[in-house]
Amino acid sequence: MTPYERPIGFRNSFLPAHPEKSSLLTLKSAALVAALLAYAIGFVVLYPLAQASVANSAAEGNDPALMDFVAP
Repeated sequence: MTPYERPIGFRNSFLPAHPEKSSLLTLKSAALVAALLAYAIGFVVLYPLAQASVANSAAEGNDPALMDFVAP
């Protein structure tokens, strides 16, 4: 073994113990999961409301697909 090589950190013929994860990494992961859940819940709640509003507008004749494009 050369002086630049480090010996493998085997302890009692087993792989070394995993270092504990930092609390900052856990906090970032929890924040990401919370943000994704909030986005999903917001989509589930707001999509039916927007869909109902569009359906009401289309029923009243205000369907954007039927309107002519008016340029200035």
